[in-house]
Amino acid sequence: MFRVAYRSVLRADLGVAEIESLLTSSAEHNARVGVTSAFLMNDRRCLHAMEGSPKVIRSILECIWDDRRNEEFAILDIAYGEAALFPDWPLKVITAETLQEDDSLQQHPGVLWLANMGGGLDVYFQPAQRGAD
Repeated sequence: MFRVAYRSVLRADLGVAEIESLLTSSAEHNARVGVTSAFLMNDRRCLHAMEGSPKVIRSILECIWDDRRNEEFAILDIAYGEAALFPDWPLKVITAETLQEDDSLQQHPGVLWLANMGGGLDVYFQPAQRGAD
């Protein structure tokens, strides 16, 4: 199983409807091409792990790289695993609210692996740092 994790920031001018549309179309595409993933989102900061065939993952990453809705794109990890970390999730969106509603996510190995790249669940889901007024 080929796995990639990256971080990005969604542009400030994206509205809620556009973000929801992006996530819905991504989940539908992932389901069609056999990709599973977890998408941690805090404010506009995103951590995303995808797994599937290397060719498909590379194609998706190229689209994300070219998508101007994302800023500060950086690949955090590339790995191979014996089994999928997110076998039932075409695109599982996880927010601070999601973690409160489903505390089993806090112990999910794939979620922990991804969150640790952002400093851990507690650190990642702290409010985003803002510049001084």
